[in-house]
Amino acid sequence: MGIEDGLPDDVRVVVEKSLPADASAFGLGAFAGTMFILSSYLAGWAPDVTWVTVALFYGGLGQFVAGMWQYKRNCVFSSTSFSTYGCFWLSLGLFYCFKLWGWLPADYDVSGAEAWFLVAFLLFNTYMLAAAFTLSVVNVVVFGLYELTLVLLIIGDFKGQPVDGGASWITAGGYVGVFTSVSAWYASFAVLFNGMVNREIMYLGKPLISLKQE
Repeated sequence: MGIEDGLPDDVRVVVEKSLPADASAFGLGAFAGTMFILSSYLAGWAPDVTWVTVALFYGGLGQFVAGMWQYKRNCVFSSTSFSTYGCFWLSLGLFYCFKLWGWLPADYDVSGAEAWFLVAFLLFNTYMLAAAFTLSVVNVVVFGLYELTLVLLIIGDFKGQPVDGGASWITAGGYVGVFTSVSAWYASFAVLFNGMVNREIMYLGKPLISLKQE
């Protein structure tokens, strides 16, 4: 729901023209690209560290800015998700930098810390997934796949499993993470293309649950 809802047609046109461009396509693309690189590493395909700078700038700073942009448009769902996951990627990337720079104690439980870090965002993602059911099918797919990715990685981290591409919860999380990134890329392209032609050509789907009062 935007600030233009419920306004007369002539007033709505003025409001829509005064709004900034929709940053959802960029935010989804930033999430997808970062998720793909990290998941490729977790699956054992890509080398380590590559994802860190991407997490800090594209997935982190980029998504956070997209979230702030969506606040300007009064888009509660996308502003909350983009700004939160922007902070998620910034925090994760910075934590990994601490590990690389040797700033963590020698006996520090890195896997356990990562697990609890992911648990916090799993809780956040769970209620965002619930809210996604009131938006579109594609939103449910993206947040649903990400939910599964987080669950698999949390189990693997609590078990202390390494990233080695072998049969493990971490590797499975990497595989599902790749599917998550593909779904987010599709959503990004659909929002971009539909916004350019001003009608839905790329499928997004209707809300699976409608809570609007008649």
